[in-house]
Amino acid sequence: VVPTKTRPMAQRLVDIVTKRLLSLKEAFGRLDPQELSQLCMPAIQEHVERDCGPVLSTLLRPVLPLIVPQLLKALQNEIDSILNLEEVVLHAFVRDKVVLVDLFQKVARVELLFLVNSGFGFGFLLGLSQMAAWALVPAPWTLPIAGALVGYVTNWIAIKCLFEPAEPYQVGNLFVIQGLFEARQVEVSDEFGDFMSKRVL
Repeated sequence: VVPTKTRPMAQRLVDIVTKRLLSLKEAFGRLDPQELSQLCMPAIQEHVERDCGPVLSTLLRPVLPLIVPQLLKALQNEIDSILNLEEVVLHAFVRDKVVLVDLFQKVARVELLFLVNSGFGFGFLLGLSQMAAWALVPAPWTLPIAGALVGYVTNWIAIKCLFEPAEPYQVGNLFVIQGLFEARQVEVSDEFGDFMSKRVL
């Protein structure tokens, strides 16, 4: 299902990343131009030597540490007009559909496993009601109707358990109820950020 819906799902993720989570100008503005220039300098010098030749590269070598930080400062102010983060993220997902599949499997592995395992427990309990319905009304039409209801209700309960309640809800002094996905918010955010930085950005 995920590979066939790559573009709309990727667009949704892109909107979340670029409009709710990450301001490119703010993030890039936090970088120190001096430190960033030092990190970039070996690659810049390599490109200058390759494209301009050894003579010009030798002449520019002492000047580059003075020029690059100033260029990076200017870049910080104009980053939105130079880099389209939305296009970068969307292209990364659409270009390789496996990336989006891997994201879902990595970030939501606990929830996907819960959906698989919960089908057994919820299905068994709801199956008892199906058995009771058959005992009361042993008509052939009750089986497909009851089966459809069991499947629908099982999935509905499992999905509700994943996302609701969003905030922790204390039940007396016994235990706390919270959606499985929301309860893992810190872990999920860390995995999402790690995945996006290594596989997408």
